[in-house]
Amino acid sequence: MNTRGIKVSNGLILALHKELLSVFSKHYGLKIKTLTVFQLYGFGDYDELRPSLKNYIMEITHQLINGKYIYNKIREVDKGNSKYVRLRRDYLSLLILSAGYENYTQYINKSPYISSQIREEEGSNFDETSNNIDALYYVGYYVEDRQYYIKSKLTINKMKTASWEILYWENNTTPTYYTYFGKCVPTGESALSFYFSKENSSLNKECFVNLFYGNNMQSKPVLLGAYCGFNRSNSPVIGKLVFEQAQDKEDQDLKVKSRNINPIFHHYLYSQRMEIDNILPRKDSDLTVSLNRLEIINFLIGDYLGFYLDRNNYLIPISFGVINNLGEIKFKVNNINFKGIGRISRTENYLISEFSEKTPSYSQFSLQVQPLERDLFLGQMLVYTGANVLNGKVLLWKQNKNLKAFIDTNKEFYLNKTDLEADINVKITEYLENKI
Repeated sequence: MNTRGIKVSNGLILALHKELLSVFSKHYGLKIKTLTVFQLYGFGDYDELRPSLKNYIMEITHQLINGKYIYNKIREVDKGNSKYVRLRRDYLSLLILSAGYENYTQYINKSPYISSQIREEEGSNFDETSNNIDALYYVGYYVEDRQYYIKSKLTINKMKTASWEILYWENNTTPTYYTYFGKCVPTGESALSFYFSKENSSLNKECFVNLFYGNNMQSKPVLLGAYCGFNRSNSPVIGKLVFEQAQDKEDQDLKVKSRNINPIFHHYLYSQRMEIDNILPRKDSDLTVSLNRLEIINFLIGDYLGFYLDRNNYLIPISFGVINNLGEIKFKVNNINFKGIGRISRTENYLISEFSEKTPSYSQFSLQVQPLERDLFLGQMLVYTGANVLNGKVLLWKQNKNLKAFIDTNKEFYLNKTDLEADINVKITEYLENKI
């Protein structure tokens, strides 16, 4: 499969660059030497309100480009390390359009800046390599209503337009397609955006899709993206997308109609959709899921100190805190610090921690809302510390000054029960050693 770039000679790039500078100079009535490199190409410390190649190309083609990319390619040619340079195919088209030509063939045949040798070498280059990107075919996946697995067909035509056909088995025998048509807009050098207007939609709804491909799009079997649109009730929705590459239109049709579900895609996408309520609140308190949950958070605000009892009957100090009424939390074990948000469970009997640290361990902690006794709480944790796994009950005292003073003077990872005061030992025996 061909890469997305096209290999062209240094001579062609220099000729196109020279012609583009000439057209640009005449368009604005200025001399190139009066502009800094940053201003000329439109990157770094440049004035967006003054003329630049970036702004000129966007004005002519209505396409966003990266000015530094063009500058880097010219520098690559100037270094002379190779007779050829690989240029993004969409950028080559934009440069040719900006120079005043309709397509590559017209440019090769009519540009006065191209020598006969370059014209002979490059005459069929673009046409021969462009056939494979006339259309790119993908099968898309997302979830609806948090669980229903929806398949779709995304077809990108010459990196300019796209169609997105969403499949529903409404009568369980024949598929129904709801179709969007729209524009393809390159976003930087690693992403594409698609705007689907309601005028070009069978649903009469607008939709916006962002698609990330990294680099060399055609070599990636799976692409990731996100969508923003409206559901059937006209409520705003956003969510994640997965696009799987198809070999051709026939392969795309076969995959999208298959009832088989890829379990990897399903688990990745499950619950990755957010729907906005179509009933607006009259006051801010209407947005609360439960006023009681706010009261619970306020009740739990404070600092907690306690212990986890390991299998060898050593105590591992634990510190936990609910910082404010937003539910922000802090948690520390074995000198590992976690921060995040505490959410009250649906049954309103646990504060469940959602840590912000992006680690592969997925450590967890929850605090039982109902105290065991006054200022004495029970928690559950699953924490990965190196090769060790701490999994089990945690006993925590809230706002206990004596325990804080003890832990401040005893920094060891492991403590013996005999190191503690008798009343704390009694509680550890009652709630950690014995089943409750």
